[in-house]
Amino acid sequence: MIPELAVLVGAAFTLLAAAGTVRFGDVFARMHALSKASTLGLLLILVGAALGLEHPNDITSLLVAAMLHLVTSPIGANLISRATYFAEGIPNGIGVVDELGAQPGRPAGDA
Repeated sequence: MIPELAVLVGAAFTLLAAAGTVRFGDVFARMHALSKASTLGLLLILVGAALGLEHPNDITSLLVAAMLHLVTSPIGANLISRATYFAEGIPNGIGVVDELGAQPGRPAGDA
């Protein structure tokens, strides 16, 4: 019962991540929805699958995959967001405080 519920909730989070990617207009809001909700969804799916399996090698493989995804996903999202910010021709919609625009060696109004 619990493994199936975890997989179902994980699939719902993954579906919400896809809906957020389509729904949001700003590239950073899309990336936030995609990276956060899909990471949680995948982790719930993998934990639910690990709870439903019986062989220790299968469980260990799923938990290693979950830990690897948990470690690498935020780093990848950060690198993609920085590349998007510094890319030319992509409207990034920074409307509050532009902390990266005032870095040394970079003109303040250059976005």
